[in-house]
Amino acid sequence: KVNQIEIDKDYLYISVSKDEKESYQPKSIIGLDRNTTGHIAVCANLSSGKILKLGKSAKHLRNKYRNIRKQFQSKGLLKCVKQIKDKEARIIKDLNHKISKRIIDECLKNKSILILEQLKGIRNNKKHSKSFNGNLNSWSFYQLETFLKYKAKLNGVIIEFINPKNTSKECSKCGNIGTRINKIFKCKCGHVE
Repeated sequence: KVNQIEIDKDYLYISVSKDEKESYQPKSIIGLDRNTTGHIAVCANLSSGKILKLGKSAKHLRNKYRNIRKQFQSKGLLKCVKQIKDKEARIIKDLNHKISKRIIDECLKNKSILILEQLKGIRNNKKHSKSFNGNLNSWSFYQLETFLKYKAKLNGVIIEFINPKNTSKECSKCGNIGTRINKIFKCKCGHVE
């Protein structure tokens, strides 16, 4: 429903309203692990054990644009640094939109509830290396969370938040705590990822 239209010299502003869908009764659970390295979103359907990995290109994009900004900064081209930073932000925003849409579509397809880690205050911990802090501070987890929230609300998907402790060590097949060494995960039930 179109509420209001305003026109000025350069832009057309349109205000619209869209009805939210009613929440459905969830039949399964999808857990979402948001990461700073590797894939920025890893979904696990706890009933089927299916894993969905999204956003592997984000780390490459951040490193690419960080190096370009360093080159421009060393030459004193600060206007170019801002342009590159803005371009990177637009690309990451587009990537987060696509990832959030894919996650919500997966929830709708399986009639699932979406479980996210409560990451409030994650940047307050200063016990990390300098390179990891750089990744942590350029991590757009809150933007992805915001996109997920509004898309879930529009489509009737329920989102709940949990404590992030041991979520990366939890098996997507049986739910028990397994052992994780770097990117390799092993569980007592025999599941290896």
